[in-house]
Amino acid sequence: MKKTRSVKKSMLRYFGILLIITLLCLVLFGTYSIWTYEEQMISLSQASLDVIFNNAIYILNDLTSYNQSIYSGNTNFSLLSLRADTMADTQKLLLEYNLRSSIQNKVPSTGCIFVFNKSKSVYFYRYGSEFVGGSVTKANIDLMNRIREHLLSADQSELMRWQVFSEDKNVLLLNAYRLRDTYICSILDLNAFIGTYTTNTDTSEYVFFTKDKILTNLDYIDKAGITLERIKNVDENIFTNLYAGNIIRSNYYPAFEIGLSGIMSLEDVWSYLRISVTLFFIAVVIICALFFIIYTFIKRIMIYPLNQITSASLQLSGYNAADTIQQDKEELLEFSTIRIALNQLVEKKVNLERENISKTREKEHALLQYYQLQTRSHFLLNCLKSLYNMSERGEVEMIKMMIIAFSNHLRYIFHDNLMLVTLKSEIDELQDYYQIIRMDRANPLLLNLEVDESLLDCMVPPLVVQTFMENSYKYNSDNNKILRFLVQADKIEIDEKPYIRLRMSDNGIGYSKDMLKKLSGPDEQFEQYHIGISNLKRRMALIYHEDYQIAFFNAPQGGACSVIYLPIRKKTTEEEKEEKQ
Repeated sequence: MKKTRSVKKSMLRYFGILLIITLLCLVLFGTYSIWTYEEQMISLSQASLDVIFNNAIYILNDLTSYNQSIYSGNTNFSLLSLRADTMADTQKLLLEYNLRSSIQNKVPSTGCIFVFNKSKSVYFYRYGSEFVGGSVTKANIDLMNRIREHLLSADQSELMRWQVFSEDKNVLLLNAYRLRDTYICSILDLNAFIGTYTTNTDTSEYVFFTKDKILTNLDYIDKAGITLERIKNVDENIFTNLYAGNIIRSNYYPAFEIGLSGIMSLEDVWSYLRISVTLFFIAVVIICALFFIIYTFIKRIMIYPLNQITSASLQLSGYNAADTIQQDKEELLEFSTIRIALNQLVEKKVNLERENISKTREKEHALLQYYQLQTRSHFLLNCLKSLYNMSERGEVEMIKMMIIAFSNHLRYIFHDNLMLVTLKSEIDELQDYYQIIRMDRANPLLLNLEVDESLLDCMVPPLVVQTFMENSYKYNSDNNKILRFLVQADKIEIDEKPYIRLRMSDNGIGYSKDMLKKLSGPDEQFEQYHIGISNLKRRMALIYHEDYQIAFFNAPQGGACSVIYLPIRKKTTEEEKEEKQ
């Protein structure tokens, strides 16, 4: 039996599919709206947290600097610590007055600066307007006495750093410096500090914490069921946040061993969700009604004329209504043929693109392996020659050190299965290479490193720094003055995208005009000089394509300078596996 197709049923089927797709799009849009709303809340929470946390760190740094200045260079404090118990009252009052005047300008609104000695002949402090209530009461005086007793009994290791002092509802950070038996202690009231930012808001709660415990807002934490582990390891998963009912963002400052967490309730999100669900069902009803109206209209203006034309055609052809026209077994054969042909064409195109991509990657990988395996034969021979000379002189320890550094260098440059390495690995290799040339060079070479430690796990091409040290060492070998090589690495943003900026400079003879022109121009395939730099430029072009920058120039005071901007990349799991192999 040959298949026939009803236009009415086909239209109904297609309208049903269109309705399902429309409803699915609504569901996806609703899900995306909720996700976007949470992302906005996360962004706002992080921005607020950053402002509050940066203010806290600024206050702690400022108080630390002030303590250090008083401890190390304030004459009034020094004289009080030396002769407070023996000097005349008028002289002591003058010294205390001068010190009080200095303290008055440094006390934050949520802090306190406390000066005392063991014999209590020196004992005064200055409150901030919001520190433990902002007024001097008997309870606060007793609190200051307990702080004094705590610091007098503290070990030296607990001084000159921020420590937590917790008592009842008071959670304080103390930073005390002792000169002889006289102390200056800066104090920050964490509860008061948080209170200044949450007085007029009920959407967020802020919690100070250390590595070991949560310090503030414990009642809220217990009620919400939030653990220290969750605060320290923030979960970015939207479903986890929705299930927990809150969004947590955390910042931690290792230097002071203190962190701040912002906790935002998601009750507003659930309210938003209920409104969205209601609107969703209203939209479904409206869309279904519109589809029914449109279907009825199209059926009236299309199917009825078709039925009339069909009946007229049958009658004109001499057929009865029961004798329908024979149709092909496959529906819409022409469309089916076109679809099959297009699918075959797309499949061929996809296969060709995959083959082209595969060949391009194989070619780029082969080029990277070739460039990374290029070494300087004269350098290897010089190292062997240096080893021979050391053996002639019987310098066994120098030979051992040279062999270790040389083997580390060889292992690094022949590790060709990695397109990128961590900046830490590159710095370690640079120091191994530095040991080699320091033992081999008659005149000393000084290596200075100014590297942002937060960038050490970022990925960079191998030998991206070592190449320039080798270049400086090679082209300044006849220079009798002490050669200095400086490496600087920091983070900048270009068009709102983070980059690593690597700056390598020396105090040598610098680049010649011809060399600057060649290095700044297109890469030469068979360049005879500065091969390492040309090699590096070709490797960076293969890895980053156009997403990097490099510049060469001479410093005004002399010496070659090279600056490289690389997009920040972190080590992936696949790269970690390759590095272990």
